[in-house]
Amino acid sequence: MVELIGSLTISAGETFTQAMIGRTPHVTRIGENTQGVFSDVLGRSLPNGWRFGLANEVFRTPQGNTFDGLGIPPDIGVAVFADSDVTAGKDPVLAKALELLWKK
Repeated sequence: MVELIGSLTISAGETFTQAMIGRTPHVTRIGENTQGVFSDVLGRSLPNGWRFGLANEVFRTPQGNTFDGLGIPPDIGVAVFADSDVTAGKDPVLAKALELLWKK
C-alpha cells in the first residue's frame, strides 16, 4: 500500500497520514513532507473588535510525536510537481508508486 503526500497534504489529509503510521500492512509514503497544519482553528473576538484564531488540538503518535510545522516526512522522497516535470507532463511520484506496487 502506498500513499502519495506533499506540501498540499494538509488538515484532514495529514490526520489520515498520521493515522496510517505504524499500521499493518505498512503504508509507504512517497513524495515530500506534508504541510504540518493539523488543527482546526478556534475563532475568537476580543472586546475591542479584534479577531484571532488559535489552534486548539494536538495530534500525537502513540509515542507522543507531533508533526506540526515540519509535516510528516515521506518514506521515499520524490519531488512533487517540480516545474520541469509539470512542463514535461511527467509525474515521478506516481511513477515511483507504480514501480513499488508492481514489485510486490
